Amino acid sequence: MSIIEAATRSDHDQLLIDRVFRKGDFVETEPAVGGRTPHSLGGLVRNLRQQVGMSQRMLAEQSGLSMRTLREIEQDRVLRPRAVSLQRLAEVLNEPQLRTHAHIGGSLLTFSPDETSEFGIRLLGPFAALRGSVELDIGTPQQRHLLALLALNANQAVQRDEIVDVLWGEEPPYSFQQLVHTHVSRLRGFLDRHRSAALGAPSIIRRSEGYQLCIDQDQVDLLQFQELSAAAALARQHGDVPSEHRTLSRAVQMYTGELLEGFGERLRAHPSVADYYRMHLSATLRLADLAICAGQYDEAIPWLRQVQRGHPLHEGLHSRLMVALAASGQQVAALAVYTKLESTLRKEFGIEPSAELRAAHLSVLGQGASSWPPGPAARLTQRQVSASPSLLPRDPEDFVGRSEHHPVLSRLTKSRATSPLGLASVVSLYGPTAAGKSVLAIRTAHASRPHFPDGQLYVDLRGHTPEPLSAQAALSHFLQALSVAEKDVPRTLSGCVALYRSLLADRRTLIVLDNVTDEEHARPLLPGGFNSAVLLTSREPLAALEDARHFRIPSFTTEQARELLARITGQHRTAAEPAAADEIVELCEALPLAVRIVGLRLAMRPHWTLSHMAQRLRDEDHRLDALSQGALAVRPRLEGSFAALTPGDRRALHDLARAVDGGFSTAMAMAALNCSAQRADSLLERLTDQQVIEPTDARDGTYDFAPLIRLHAMEPQP
Repeated sequence: MSIIEAATRSDHDQLLIDRVFRKGDFVETEPAVGGRTPHSLGGLVRNLRQQVGMSQRMLAEQSGLSMRTLREIEQDRVLRPRAVSLQRLAEVLNEPQLRTHAHIGGSLLTFSPDETSEFGIRLLGPFAALRGSVELDIGTPQQRHLLALLALNANQAVQRDEIVDVLWGEEPPYSFQQLVHTHVSRLRGFLDRHRSAALGAPSIIRRSEGYQLCIDQDQVDLLQFQELSAAAALARQHGDVPSEHRTLSRAVQMYTGELLEGFGERLRAHPSVADYYRMHLSATLRLADLAICAGQYDEAIPWLRQVQRGHPLHEGLHSRLMVALAASGQQVAALAVYTKLESTLRKEFGIEPSAELRAAHLSVLGQGASSWPPGPAARLTQRQVSASPSLLPRDPEDFVGRSEHHPVLSRLTKSRATSPLGLASVVSLYGPTAAGKSVLAIRTAHASRPHFPDGQLYVDLRGHTPEPLSAQAALSHFLQALSVAEKDVPRTLSGCVALYRSLLADRRTLIVLDNVTDEEHARPLLPGGFNSAVLLTSREPLAALEDARHFRIPSFTTEQARELLARITGQHRTAAEPAAADEIVELCEALPLAVRIVGLRLAMRPHWTLSHMAQRLRDEDHRLDALSQGALAVRPRLEGSFAALTPGDRRALHDLARAVDGGFSTAMAMAALNCSAQRADSLLERLTDQQVIEPTDARDGTYDFAPLIRLHAMEPQP
């Protein structure tokens, strides 16, 4: 029997269960006579929490309780808190006295589930392991998080690094490997206690460097939802509309709350959570389409309202809601939906409503749904909708690993579905000129392709060049890659943005924007919704870009630069002349582009020794001339950095480069420029923002030039 079906039990047992569990984590009753006292259970929990310096939210997250449950306990509105809840609080607060309270009430709180009841895991809504209708005590908060993570990826291996990230974040304890093993062992014991030869129970097995929860499909509600979604898709493929309608209704009805409700961001930002929200939204929209086409408008409205709060900017969802409301006689409510969304799009994001949303608005004004949706979006054929372009450049074979790769990839593939605005994930890479931002972005994009099955779009916007690519030209390129005929591409920027976002609204697409000039250059190219993600590179941080995570990409370390040189020229050549290889890296200041150019020059000239190449680079006056090979050259990249500076800042940088050699302090800059401390501070901050100098120690105010910037700044100024 499925865990989403009601269990059959005696009237007496059901009454007992209802009394204990009817409010979720507690039984609600009137406060004790006299109200809260210093010696009450609520007072004890509150005092313990305050003694350890924890907020209510922190305690709720670490104990796995909801904020409402904890608040009710602390305010003594709970007569008999569940033993499981008190045990969790005792673990987090390290207070054995709470365990004593957990046993007050006798058998009512230590109720044992019927041994014939089926074991199941609930992920949709408040997380729980169940036997029938009874929630089981999983153990510590870490064990709850671990079981939730394994259930979220049921019957698939979860790597140990992923487990560590969910349990402890970026600061795991020293003994994290042993702790993971301990938590897994305890979970195995917990599952063994609920194993039944007749009904079965899950088990945890070791898979390579991770662990896998093996469990039947009907024992996890999320797996049942996925099965129903797949069955609906199959029915649609065979043209069986009634069967598709029934199956989608069952799937959507399983939505009883947010996935993993009560857990923190580390777990709820998992890519599998994004998969669920995407599937649930797609199922809801398709169900609404079927209901609207069948004239069953009253059926579509509650499903659309249910997901509306989580997707306040999804134009396709609001279009359907408007049509259903108007057709059911609620035209004023339909117009209110349009007015609110249209105002938000214009005022907060500076964009026009999509063609689909405008078409729905016109349909509402006409008091009919038959004309919806007209416009460019309606003319797209099935071939166009199913296009999955892959525009990524070739993944470089000589890529040298760097520490920023994993956090960038992790951030890019994690869900933003829990964002209140439902915005797409935006990851921004910035740093000095020619530091390898584009190469890292391309490698990361290739690594994340399985997370974006609907396509990968790439464009070089040529920022800080004499002829940057406009946002409208980039959008036209993207739309044609999405199989929009050239004649159907709108002629205005707003029209391109509207069609672009309509096409990507329900798709999982990665957009890579290379060499962005500023925020306004990138903003029209950001998709709506939360399914897609954006990875962009720029020289300076785009601080005003909404909901973006910024990663500074520095130049290579000496070891990384030496490895790149060896990969291009050949390990045997660098091994034969290690001192010359080290000198080349030093003269290139470990700048990836410079090292790559030197490596290519040596690869094209096998008769050159590394010592000969190092000798050519020693001359500072001609070093930048030597750092050129074919279309690759360092000087044009550096000139692009200087182009964004004002004439006054360029002159100051020139004077500073000639006056100091290597690192310098604010006082040295004041002396070199003969200016006040305030003017020197302002200048150094501007140059830092433009990535031409970089702080070496924020505490004592020292700086250094970005790689090879000093050489270029010393050259005569125009």
